[in-house]
Amino acid sequence: MKRVGVFACVALSVAACAAAPVQDASSASASSVTSSPQEKNKVSAQQEVAKPSSDSETSATAASPVDSTAQFQSTDAMLSALEKAGDTIRSLRANVIYDRVDAVSENRERRTGQIVLTQDSQQLKSRTLAIMFDQFIDASGHASPQTQRFVFHGGWLFEFDDARHQLIARELVPPGEQLDPLRIGEGPVPIPIGQKKDEVLRRFEVQLAPRPEQPLLKRLVNIQGLVMRPKLNAGVDPDLAEINVWYDLGTLMPVAVAATTKGGDQKILLLTKLELNKELDVTAKALLATDPPMTTDKDTAWRRDVRPYKPTP
Repeated sequence: MKRVGVFACVALSVAACAAAPVQDASSASASSVTSSPQEKNKVSAQQEVAKPSSDSETSATAASPVDSTAQFQSTDAMLSALEKAGDTIRSLRANVIYDRVDAVSENRERRTGQIVLTQDSQQLKSRTLAIMFDQFIDASGHASPQTQRFVFHGGWLFEFDDARHQLIARELVPPGEQLDPLRIGEGPVPIPIGQKKDEVLRRFEVQLAPRPEQPLLKRLVNIQGLVMRPKLNAGVDPDLAEINVWYDLGTLMPVAVAATTKGGDQKILLLTKLELNKELDVTAKALLATDPPMTTDKDTAWRRDVRPYKPTP
């Protein structure tokens, strides 16, 4: 399936592949920067995400230490429970921290923003997914506002660049087909929500995962994870070596992901302040829009670039 790699790269070419990365932080809030100094890596304080005001924010939904009796004892039982929980999703909203780690230089880039998801009950291909990044932190620790928004809807990817007032609409699948933007190994960012157990087992070798070691994720509580390694000819991004996903045991929604390529590069993702099946406010609904804003600063007109689907040769 050649569209897999194109799907992932197209979505990330602007928002996450642009610059040299930043250092990890061990905090869990996704929208502010603190001035606490770094010790080992001597990185600018702008790279440190603000620490939560209470331990409750280290998990999207719960703060009590994990009771070992609440842990799943097998991947089969956990995948069954995750599939069932995914069928109940109508809407999801969360803050997101997204780090990319270069294996050679060990540099990192960081983007922060929000994710909003809507879907019809039990219909993964009915999903509309919006990812909005509003801040970028480069390797030197310099933080700058940088608003970019990506919307996946009905087989199309809509890229909004506010600074350039430009919308690029790409059709990712043949007309009439749908896709699941969060399908493991294909999506723009690795957030596997509500995946079907049989399909996961068909495409991946799955084991229970240890607790996360990444500094960004160490503070998480009440979680359990799975590590998934692609099988041969599974229709997965050929560069993916493995993906670790940690789920909140209260909601069975993913709160952290670490995806590793065969070259050792990593994508590390943390979701905080997750809201499940709540009525979306005007701001969240606006993120899901596939048309540019009606009004802009200085009345600048938006440019549209529509690119219909073209089969891969």
